[in-house]
Amino acid sequence: MRNIQRCSFISTQVRKKKTDTDNMINSVSLESSLASFATESKNRAVMSEISMAIMKQNLDQQEAMGQALVEMIRQTPMPDGTGKILNIGA
Repeated sequence: MRNIQRCSFISTQVRKKKTDTDNMINSVSLESSLASFATESKNRAVMSEISMAIMKQNLDQQEAMGQALVEMIRQTPMPDGTGKILNIGA
């Protein structure tokens, strides 16, 4: 009878240690997952900021090119009397 009680006690202790180990592994796994999520979130935010900066730079360049084109059109001499171009600004 004592052997059965002793085996039961040992079995309980082994299960308890296994449960403690599993909880510790789950805790580490959870912390690792949270750290990974935070890192990925920060990386996405940085990549988004970089993309926005590049798009803004491209938009600014296109706007400058458009303004230069409009200015170039305005400075083009108008041939008078040819009948091909009508100067409505005069």
